[in-house]
Amino acid sequence: MALQKRILSKLVLILSFFVYVTCCCILQAQAMDRSVIIGFHKKTGSAEEDLIHKHGGGMKRKFRHIAAYAADLPDYELEKLRKNPNVKYIVEDMVYSVVEPVASVAADPLEYANSWGVERIGSMTAHVNAITGKGVRIAVLDSGIDYTHQEFSTSYSGGWDFVFNDDDPFDDSWNSHGTHVAGIIAAAADGSGVVGVAPGAELYAIKVLDGGGFGLLSWIISGIEWAIDNDMDVVNISIGGPHIEALQDACDAAYNAGVLLVAAAGNGTTVGYPAAYDSVIAVTGTDNLDQPGWFAPTGSLVELAAPGVAVYSSTADNSYTLLSGTSQAAPHVSGAAALLLSVGMDDVNGDGLVNNMDVRGRLQMSAQDLGDPGQDDVYGHGLIDVVAALSVDSDIGFSFDLVREKKRRQNREVLAIEGGTYLFSIANHSLRGLKVVAYEDGYRRFDLDQHFVFRPKTQEEASFSLDTDGTALDVMFLPIGRAESSATVTVNNIN
Repeated sequence: MALQKRILSKLVLILSFFVYVTCCCILQAQAMDRSVIIGFHKKTGSAEEDLIHKHGGGMKRKFRHIAAYAADLPDYELEKLRKNPNVKYIVEDMVYSVVEPVASVAADPLEYANSWGVERIGSMTAHVNAITGKGVRIAVLDSGIDYTHQEFSTSYSGGWDFVFNDDDPFDDSWNSHGTHVAGIIAAAADGSGVVGVAPGAELYAIKVLDGGGFGLLSWIISGIEWAIDNDMDVVNISIGGPHIEALQDACDAAYNAGVLLVAAAGNGTTVGYPAAYDSVIAVTGTDNLDQPGWFAPTGSLVELAAPGVAVYSSTADNSYTLLSGTSQAAPHVSGAAALLLSVGMDDVNGDGLVNNMDVRGRLQMSAQDLGDPGQDDVYGHGLIDVVAALSVDSDIGFSFDLVREKKRRQNREVLAIEGGTYLFSIANHSLRGLKVVAYEDGYRRFDLDQHFVFRPKTQEEASFSLDTDGTALDVMFLPIGRAESSATVTVNNIN
């Protein structure tokens, strides 16, 4: 009996030891500190610091611009401190990974290197001047668009499928034809992949070709009518075939309604239809040496030339590929037209109206003459030139909207200027202020800074000028005000 008691006593002792160790471990775990950020409802001071210390907190950092501290706090004190009415929040001081830097929206070298045609026609210059085709509606009359592609996350705006007669014009073609064309026009300027000629434009897919690249004439005509009914500004057509009067009538109707029609001239010896109609711009293709592509047609019906050989653009499943043809040349012209439309046009042909005919005339007048002097059978009026098209008449200038975005990093527009005196006119809509900062060769020119303050609920105007004779400046516009407030800036070279 005594032996049994001794054994039982030892077992109790051993059990007590394990209970003690377990309790110590629990208490030690409860006493572990956690790195947190403690925010307060009002400006912080010694009272808030004392409160943290009272709860066993070890101070790490007092923030200067927010009412908060970084501290180590015991786990078991977290809930107690949260219940204090002066405490706004307690959040874990979690680890964030660095976001790799991305070049400015309009000057990412990789995007423009990938999109050699976009760079060749001068679109990069337009983009750094905040000209991106914003607000212009472009319809792609083709096999549809793979709107799930990352390049169209902001530009894709809808459309219609005339093959299956529904509102889902998804590109199911074997070579992603429509998607490739759409990328040349308006791929996003997001620092990756490719960039379009007019990344700010609104893209609409009019699917009139099936997965094999074939479409009935009735689908094509219906698509052109859809473009008229839905107020498209530009329609890009990469379709070729014989002359059919009904097709000509549809093209003429669209052109007369104010739609600019841009079409691939065809990959053959002569210009095909609908490109050959008077109401349509026929575009041939060139390589990176400005030589006509092996597929390029010739003849008096060739109107403009644009890059079309080995053009890299978007394809299905967030991928990219190289394609060649006048189908790749035409979207360069469609995008260039959008850039012109987004800044406003003058009456080029003097008929008292400003419309698609004036855009067409400006594109012809400003094209780079590469062949025989004047219009010829190889290049037409010449290679499309965005820079020249936007500055044919320096008195016209251009405008862009300055919008106070919700995301802070988007609240700026940068304009590159050189070679003259520039007048900046600001028409305020709802901004509270505007700061203008100029840089020369990467160094800030404080003597050129401008700061405007606008009265609430007024639409005031302001202006200033900058002389860039003998130098070049990057002018940054920083809007001040509530989210979505805006102003319009008009720039004129007055030299």
